Amino acid sequence: MKLNPRELEVLKILLESERALTSTEIVNSGEELTQSTVQAVLRKLLAAELVEVKGVTHSGNVLSRTFGATKKSKEVLSRRFLDDLKNFHNIIDKKMLLTGLLDLEKDNPRIDKEVDDLIKYLNNFKTKRSK
Repeated sequence: MKLNPRELEVLKILLESERALTSTEIVNSGEELTQSTVQAVLRKLLAAELVEVKGVTHSGNVLSRTFGATKKSKEVLSRRFLDDLKNFHNIIDKKMLLTGLLDLEKDNPRIDKEVDDLIKYLNNFKTKRSK
């Protein structure tokens, strides 16, 4: 699925949020987002099952739906990232890529767990390839 920059921005906001957000909260969290743009984006993302209505809340004097990203949205974004990466795989080696990704993480306990998970994955990968 092809996503435009506004759709990607709304998905990013929802994925980074620890709770479901109203369209107004999404507008306030983004750069140069308008209510009409967010509403249109949410309709498209709802139809594509990349976001879902999580609930209803009071927003001033009106009821507003709250939205959250679905599991499918992470899969779509991961697939898009990997498709983009394929265009550069001859330029950026895996060690450089992995170094860059790990340098993004600032939470030491989290990065330690991720490194341990990567070591397990790589050992399993190596074992399977040597068979």
